[in-house]
Amino acid sequence: MTEEPSRRAAVVASLASTLSRAVALGDEEAARVVHEAIGRLLGLPVAPEG
Repeated sequence: MTEEPSRRAAVVASLASTLSRAVALGDEEAARVVHEAIGRLLGLPVAPEG
């Protein structure tokens, strides 16, 4: 049985993909905004799921 990733982990993974795309396209402003969003999500306390 594999454990499902948390909702927050799924959002961070999606944002990481978006960050990679922004960097690849040379969009520094978008990359900065997404980077900040990831940092904020990682700094939040984990809420109980369910």
